Amino acid sequence: MLVQEARIHLIRKPVAPAPSDVACEHAALVRMLAGAQARVSVLVSDHAQQIAALQAQIVRLRGRAILRDTLLAWLRESLARLEPEAAEDLAPHADAADRVICQTGCVSHGNYWRDDDQCRRTGKSCVMDGVKVEIPR
Repeated sequence: MLVQEARIHLIRKPVAPAPSDVACEHAALVRMLAGAQARVSVLVSDHAQQIAALQAQIVRLRGRAILRDTLLAWLRESLARLEPEAAEDLAPHADAADRVICQTGCVSHGNYWRDDDQCRRTGKSCVMDGVKVEIPR
């Protein structure tokens, strides 16, 4: 009988053991990790694209600022070369231009040039301080 049982044992295919709870949990965690990695990869890619777009915008804005500052420097040099009387005649126009720039930068664009009560553009106190500007609707 012992020989016959041994033969039966040899003829039967071994049955694979049922997956354990640890193996099932490991497989579930690996699937969750793969999903998290995919989401993070998409976020990192989007973040890199946003950074590239913002860097391009910075370059454009710096160029515009350099152009504006250069034009203002040329204008100031031109005013300095004029005779004192002529410079005095142009002073009201320069003040009017400053007010337009201040209205655009500070009033219309949410105090872009203003840092507390100082103008970041000129370094002087803000000329628009206390001036109420009504925005038409």
